[in-house]
Amino acid sequence: MDERQAWQSWQSGKAANRSFLQLTIASVENANIVPLMEAEPTIRTSATPGRIAFGSQRRSRPLWTTGSGYLIALGITLLALGIAVALDWPTRSPLAGVAFVVVAVTIIVTMGALRRSRELADSHAADLERLNEEIRRVANRASSLLDVTTALSEAKSVDEVTTVVLTNGLAMVEAARGVLVSVEGDRLRLLGTRGISAALEAELGNLTLDTEVPVVHALRKGGMISIESAEEFREKYGGVYQGLAELADMQTYLATPLVHAGETVGSMALHFKEAGAVGAADRTFTLLLAQAAATALHRARSYDAELDKRRRAEMLAHAREDVLGVVAHDLRNPLNLIQMTVELIIDEELPVERRKEMLGIALRAAKQMNRLIEDLLDHVRLQAGRLSLDVEDVSVHTIIQDAEENFRPLADRRHVHFETTGQDGVSVRADRIRVSQIVGNLIGNAIKFTPEQGIVKLRATPDDKQVVFQVVDDGPGIAADNISHLFDNFWQARKSDRRGVGLGLAIAKELVEAHGGKIWVESSIDRGSTFSFSLPAATLPADRTETVVS
Repeated sequence: MDERQAWQSWQSGKAANRSFLQLTIASVENANIVPLMEAEPTIRTSATPGRIAFGSQRRSRPLWTTGSGYLIALGITLLALGIAVALDWPTRSPLAGVAFVVVAVTIIVTMGALRRSRELADSHAADLERLNEEIRRVANRASSLLDVTTALSEAKSVDEVTTVVLTNGLAMVEAARGVLVSVEGDRLRLLGTRGISAALEAELGNLTLDTEVPVVHALRKGGMISIESAEEFREKYGGVYQGLAELADMQTYLATPLVHAGETVGSMALHFKEAGAVGAADRTFTLLLAQAAATALHRARSYDAELDKRRRAEMLAHAREDVLGVVAHDLRNPLNLIQMTVELIIDEELPVERRKEMLGIALRAAKQMNRLIEDLLDHVRLQAGRLSLDVEDVSVHTIIQDAEENFRPLADRRHVHFETTGQDGVSVRADRIRVSQIVGNLIGNAIKFTPEQGIVKLRATPDDKQVVFQVVDDGPGIAADNISHLFDNFWQARKSDRRGVGLGLAIAKELVEAHGGKIWVESSIDRGSTFSFSLPAATLPADRTETVVS
């Protein structure tokens, strides 16, 4: 090879190396190498005093910059090119191809490393962004918790505490449904629910410590329980109450007792739509809400108890005033009647028949006075909460038979048809004397206001776990405006009727409710009235007797 051919070969290799260098630089530019940042959460002071807001601030920590990438890639390429030129001068050498391969492999490996570094940085940035979002969520919930605890500290009554827990509290922990129960001795009282149907709420009103539902299960366990799927909830509790399976439409269920100073004052159950509600942060906020609710509930119960004492004291004062008024007015009439008849009986010239008539008048007046006094005493006992009931199994047949014996003669004298119907083998848990007093009051009123040849009926019908007694008459009926006052103390529809003091129905209502039943009336003008009351059906052994203080 002469000098001219060597020169042309060197120029050709130089042009090839220049083309390869340009291709390498273009490849580096197309890789779009950018500075990779690392996000760090920061705390910034809010404009509102006492509040801290969480955010993020980008701080540049370049893992690989564009300039350094170019310099390294360019340096490697020039180094390889210099080696290739040196080996190729003055003649071609097989080592030149090896040098170019080394350069290409080096660039490919470098670019792969850069891409992996960028992907890792992006992943870290996404993780930090999620963490930052969680910090903001926790900060918002902490602010909401402060609002809830403030509202609970301002709540005075149990009803106000219940409202705050089931509205603000549920919103703070992001729950869709809630149940709040109060523990009162060995009994449970449903304070309120949210997101639950009225029918199911009525069922939950009969909770006991043996009921298999989450809110009671947490009480027995003495700690939080969690159910992490609708299937698990349906399997455990779906058959306890009719309609309870309808609640198996959530992802997470939490229940926790409410404990204040070592005393369990209630229990709370929460239902969540999101499956992530059992995380550490969510459990912490749920426990904080439970603690705040327990403290507020304990304080509110003390407030309600004190308010109830004050109310009872005022009621007793009014009751004493009412009793004094009755003694001064209503007892005066029969007492004057007795005095007049006794003065007539003293007359020795009074005929025997007239004397017997006067004695009968005096006896009826004395019975009327005795009835008034008994009503007054019952009224005072009920208002003071000192009326005791000797509860036992009482046959419905016995109650109806007592009514027959006591009121059949009175109905016959007034020419009123008296009918009774009942079912054999049915019993109620009640105080026999007090039930006879309730039935007697209703039948006595019905016979008193039913015209001659009218009909008064007494019937008893079993209804699930209770027995319903009804006294029906075809008398003049009761005006709609008067029905709401029938069970008020000292109220009478006919102001001129002084055969009583207006306490009979009020006492009957108190006695029925003391037995755990309820009383109501349906009436229409000129079509008669129906007074109904319910008593618990007998479920305990027949020989068991217990005393209940109302």
